[in-house]
Amino acid sequence: MQNKKRKKKKSLKYVVASKAIWGLSIILMLVLGYFIFDANILPFKYFISVVIVLIILGCIHGLIVFKKHTKKVVLIVLDIFAVLFMFIEGYAVYQINDTISFLRSNLGAHFETNVYNILVNANSSYEKLEDIKDHTVKTFKDLEDLTEYEGAIKRKVSVNIEYVDDIVSLMDEVKEDTELIAIVNSGNYDAKIEVDDEYEEKVKVLDTVTITTEKRVTDTGIDVTKDPFVLYLSGIDTRSNYLPSRSLSDVNIILAINPNTRNILMIHIPRDYYVQLHGTEGLKDKLTHSGTIGGIELSMATIEDLLEIKIPYYLRVNFNAVVNLVDAIGGLSINSDVDYSFNCWTNHSCTFYPGLNNVGGACALAFARERHAYDTGDRHRGENQEQVISLIIDKVTSSSTIINNYNSILGALDGTFETNLTSDDITSLVKMQLDDMRSWHIETKNVDGSGNTLPTYSYPNQNLYVMEPKMETVTEAISKLNEVLETPDE
Repeated sequence: MQNKKRKKKKSLKYVVASKAIWGLSIILMLVLGYFIFDANILPFKYFISVVIVLIILGCIHGLIVFKKHTKKVVLIVLDIFAVLFMFIEGYAVYQINDTISFLRSNLGAHFETNVYNILVNANSSYEKLEDIKDHTVKTFKDLEDLTEYEGAIKRKVSVNIEYVDDIVSLMDEVKEDTELIAIVNSGNYDAKIEVDDEYEEKVKVLDTVTITTEKRVTDTGIDVTKDPFVLYLSGIDTRSNYLPSRSLSDVNIILAINPNTRNILMIHIPRDYYVQLHGTEGLKDKLTHSGTIGGIELSMATIEDLLEIKIPYYLRVNFNAVVNLVDAIGGLSINSDVDYSFNCWTNHSCTFYPGLNNVGGACALAFARERHAYDTGDRHRGENQEQVISLIIDKVTSSSTIINNYNSILGALDGTFETNLTSDDITSLVKMQLDDMRSWHIETKNVDGSGNTLPTYSYPNQNLYVMEPKMETVTEAISKLNEVLETPDE
């Protein structure tokens, strides 16, 4: 009798435990369903299918647990599977939450970052920031509202600020005047280094000032799953992981994307393209300088004038992101289309041979940067950049890559880019792709030009290397853009 009671009591404990596990599994199913709904990535038909499967599993589990006289061994086996499934659900919730956080923190640019260098003559007596306390510093008005700018400087060190009208003259004066203190945008500093080989030796950077201000993203009114649109890809090469708003735009690629036809057109515009900067008169300038003068907005407006299109979206990427992303997806097989081997360099030397070369991130970046190994210089570099981008797109959209390298991809991209594409834009595109899994066709149509040395809008008193556009190639690019962006019913 006592043994029967003990067995009954023990069986009752198993039943209670099984019911508790069932209850927890139902709660976790509801949480998982909510996170899937909140992520808004699955097409409706798949979302409903997942919900139905979860409901069926929950009901079957409950019927067995609450059924009288269910054998203990059945409950134990069921509990083991239920616990394993709960671990899977928990991991799925973690991954979805990680994805949502990534999208919402990286998409839809919310902030603008400006980085300024405090410059002095290399032979000056100023060695540290405290040495310039209570001195007068000269700077250039490159922002409409200077409140945050002045506040950030004075929080670093107490100085008197004097504004000048010519940023180029100010930077030149620092080379000669051992008493002068200048504060210049890092983009202007990078541009100056590019055109003046001795500048880094003649001046020294005492410190930097970083200003982050809120940036309002306007609604484009575009449905990226139905309306053809244009994305401007700007690659910047900075000496840090920053994405400063004013910077040289070393990679300029236009992506015309038609979600109806699944066509993508890539147009590479050389960084030294000699163009009329939007809103300026007189001398033209290198396209790359537009980023240092007016940020991404001026670069976009200038390209809009050149190609006679409207560019609603942009994506700014630090070159360092290429290294991390390519490593995260397991490298690339890059095709070198010349019949000789050559070396190119980033932080270490990379050798490329004719044909396919399996490389990691550092060498993929080196390949995308290389121009001296080719007779056509920057033109060939643009083609290499397009190849690297295409290979990354192909590999990242591969299901096996996403499954095996998902966390690594998110980690590699986090904080390395800036875009006004919103999380809703991206999730809509993902849902569209998952809904029909149609493949995309990528083609290129580049503009060309001829080299020359001319004065520019930024440096009117100095002849710089520029590439004067061959307008027939620009006209052909405009025609191809219109063709790709045309909707089927037009």
